[in-house]
Amino acid sequence: MRDIEQTRSVRSAGRKNCGLFVDFSFNYNGPVENGFSSPDKENRVAAEMSIESLLDVCLPDSSKKKMFSGDFFFYGSGWQSWGFGGELSPGEHLKKYIPLVPQWKQYITFPGKWPSRVLGKNSKSSSLLRGQFVCYLRWKNNYLVLCSTGAFENGETLPPVQFYVDRKSRNIAVSVYSDGKIWQRGETVARLCVFTAENYFALKDGINLVYGSCEDSRFDYLRFLNCSDENLKFAGWESWYNHYADINEKLIQEDLDFLGKTENIINREYTGKEKPVVFQVDDGWEKGLGDWDAWKERFPGGMTNLASSISEKGYVPGLWIAPFIVDMRSDFAQSHKDWILRDKKGKPVAAGMNFLWGGSFGANQPGAPWSYFCLDLSRDEVVSYLDDLMEKVVNDWFFRYIKLDFMFAGMIYGKFANGGAAYKWYDRAVKTVTKRTLNKKGERVAYLGCGIPFESSFSNLPLSRIGPDTKEDWDVGYLSRLHFTARTGAKPNLQSTLGHSFWDQSIFINDPDVIFLRYENISLDDNEKLLIALVNRLFASQIMHSDDPVDFSPAEADFTSTVTDLYSVLDGEEFGLVNYSSETYMIFSKSGRYCGLINLSEKPFSVSKEEMIRQVNEVSGSAYVNEKVELEPLIDNIVTADDLYTSTKHTITIFRILEGE
Repeated sequence: MRDIEQTRSVRSAGRKNCGLFVDFSFNYNGPVENGFSSPDKENRVAAEMSIESLLDVCLPDSSKKKMFSGDFFFYGSGWQSWGFGGELSPGEHLKKYIPLVPQWKQYITFPGKWPSRVLGKNSKSSSLLRGQFVCYLRWKNNYLVLCSTGAFENGETLPPVQFYVDRKSRNIAVSVYSDGKIWQRGETVARLCVFTAENYFALKDGINLVYGSCEDSRFDYLRFLNCSDENLKFAGWESWYNHYADINEKLIQEDLDFLGKTENIINREYTGKEKPVVFQVDDGWEKGLGDWDAWKERFPGGMTNLASSISEKGYVPGLWIAPFIVDMRSDFAQSHKDWILRDKKGKPVAAGMNFLWGGSFGANQPGAPWSYFCLDLSRDEVVSYLDDLMEKVVNDWFFRYIKLDFMFAGMIYGKFANGGAAYKWYDRAVKTVTKRTLNKKGERVAYLGCGIPFESSFSNLPLSRIGPDTKEDWDVGYLSRLHFTARTGAKPNLQSTLGHSFWDQSIFINDPDVIFLRYENISLDDNEKLLIALVNRLFASQIMHSDDPVDFSPAEADFTSTVTDLYSVLDGEEFGLVNYSSETYMIFSKSGRYCGLINLSEKPFSVSKEEMIRQVNEVSGSAYVNEKVELEPLIDNIVTADDLYTSTKHTITIFRILEGE
């Protein structure tokens, strides 16, 4: 790290159950010629440090250091929102993806060329833990938290960070995705904030201090969507998880007409209570990927009329769009081949693979079958095109909730026409596509990020999906066996919703994806559906729904009542969690009134009553005595024997804590 100069400052934030907050700045101090370095050829290593050295400055009470000894749970966030967002247990490492579909590696692999060696090892070594943006190491209820603040502080735009952690040596390295960047001496390479926390709620409070809260100005423009008297909470219906891309004007109009006529959860919980509700049209409306006009055979009335119909029903009109990617068969791509990002050999850079897009073979498929490609965001004319596109969506069509999908493609490295680093061009493009927060009628406009690079997006896209797509099935077995963590499925989605829960209302307004209450076109059972519905309500801030409002059955009405009754009972409670493994959790309310278990695994898991009460006391400040407490089940998916509570697979159980004499 001879080219990097490190400075640090220490502050006491006055946060209960947190140690000191330590701010690091890493500045370029390497060779320059005519004031500039040569372009970075790979991710730059900015720092190496030990766990002990961080604890020395974070913990003024050295006696507490013993609580951070031994192996630890590890949380690494993932570089974009489809990656794995859960914890790894002590001794566990994330298994390497077996690349059946090579294009999908882009979804889960930190971009650019990784440094050849970090911490004395190959940077791709399976013995190294890797995480991005926000990471923590956890010993029971004690957290050591590492936050990259380079895309947030002082109006800077710094390259995103990847952390490497060696369990055995207890050392940590920090690298940045700066490929192509030219540095000036003294220029900041990375900024970090490191702190300790003594329980989940202290962790959440510390993150709130570092990144802000829902009171921060980043969130202000979203308040027109708010359904809550307390924190920002949003709700709506979207077309994807029932119809998928097979939509048309007649079908959408029927859904629009019936959404307010049945006792579906959106009508019952939100519209019927005169709360704002989004009605979002997802993929399938467009002529083609890159040809962002109505598919006339499907939507003959056009997009302006569609948005108007939604508004007339009292909903906020929403629309899906993926502005940074193109199908090479599209008219747009054929007319603007020079706008496609290229590699050093001049070949188009594939952003991923999707069977809905791209040809199998032929002149208009320059990559592997069904590949789609990304725009060169360094080009001024591309940014002007994106500006015009969003002007059309917002001020010609009048959609007011814009889902911006596949945004990670804008951070893929290639041979940019104007040189430079991807993170700089991405930041400019995201600012361009999200700048219209009022339309020309004076109405508020919101943006939902999806497939976003977390660190490079959160300032401009504070409402975001925080996990891979969910699905009406529990998991996709063959993709799980390939260790593809960005796979669609209820289980991987829930792992990320729970894992990223401490971000909610601070880094993002967390969108966990949809809940399912239907009985047709679904393999999830009632326990699994209830688990999703409660996790999304208790650990995130947006309830979206895709079930068909036209075919609303009596069975669905009964199940909806079960869910909404539980919502009412638990309303106003703030919940936290602690992992027992990457698939099993204990949950608890900050008030100390509730606790429970979540089991995403295929096997039962057990926790003693004494352990649950101890955990509740530790995080809530309660003083329950085990022998005087009764656990009354609100949801009972438990086998009880000798004060041992065994949770069955794919379930949530919640207890009300009753204290006797």
